[in-house]
Amino acid sequence: MEYDPGKPVHLVINPRCGYGGHHGAVAQLKAEARAEGIELVEYVTKGPRDATDHVRSIAADASAVVVWGGDGTVNEVAAGMEGFDVPILPCPAGTENLLAKELRIPGDPRKIVQVLRHGRVIHCDVGRINGRAFLLIIGIGFDGEVVRRLANTRSGHISHLSYFWPIWRTFWEHKYPRMKITADGEEIYDDYGMAFIGNISRYAVGLRICRDALIDDGLLDLVVFSCRKQTGMLLHAAWTLLRMHPLKGNAIYKQFRHLRIETAQPVLSQVDGDPGPETPLEVGVSPHRIRLIIPPPARSWSIWPWKGEVPV
Repeated sequence: MEYDPGKPVHLVINPRCGYGGHHGAVAQLKAEARAEGIELVEYVTKGPRDATDHVRSIAADASAVVVWGGDGTVNEVAAGMEGFDVPILPCPAGTENLLAKELRIPGDPRKIVQVLRHGRVIHCDVGRINGRAFLLIIGIGFDGEVVRRLANTRSGHISHLSYFWPIWRTFWEHKYPRMKITADGEEIYDDYGMAFIGNISRYAVGLRICRDALIDDGLLDLVVFSCRKQTGMLLHAAWTLLRMHPLKGNAIYKQFRHLRIETAQPVLSQVDGDPGPETPLEVGVSPHRIRLIIPPPARSWSIWPWKGEVPV
């Protein structure tokens, strides 16, 4: 990767990400960067949306931005970098790290610095939901309720175990809403269920709900699961584990550029792992892209491994 020698690399750290205990890894990251002659300017976020404001303020004085945080922090940095050419390197430092896993970013600080030094830059689509930027995946209905419950009880670092009770309670208590969905001007759904919209394929615990989503194709992927009871959701979960849900008759899988979701009563959403807006929702592809730093290609390599390898 080419650097502007007159500009530093900025390191944005979320102190609340993942399990915590990140100080040793961050210190190693900075030491490895110094050994490679890379100047890192560190910034620790102070609260929600702080990362967005900060990266906007330093965009003119940065050769790259390294994000040490979870998917929510990456979302905030991406929102701040819309319209700028500064590339972003997301480190797998949170609970799920969906984007870092999708791009095969290593967790070892030494290897992260090597990606920063020798990686290549790709252009990445940015989605928008009711005017708010997102990079990864949106869940409407069940998913939004789980994240709301987690956010209401969260007091610090979280792990996968933190999701157990929110998921368990939502599984038994959630009332599936009736949703009217219009994609690119065509009404495609008007029934009870839950929906997901993805810019990447990967979801929590390795599920690939938006199985065919690509981060650079100019489109978003919609998955709608038709269900009204817990048994229906369990069946959808089983088919999703097998990655065969796009083939099932009671599931819709569609790519789009603009989408609207309406419900009789407001329904919660989650956006990149954080609480999102309530319905009605307007979702589309932003006219602006961001730039991401990814590992250099191997002999045969693809950032979309389930699509097959691409010789280089």
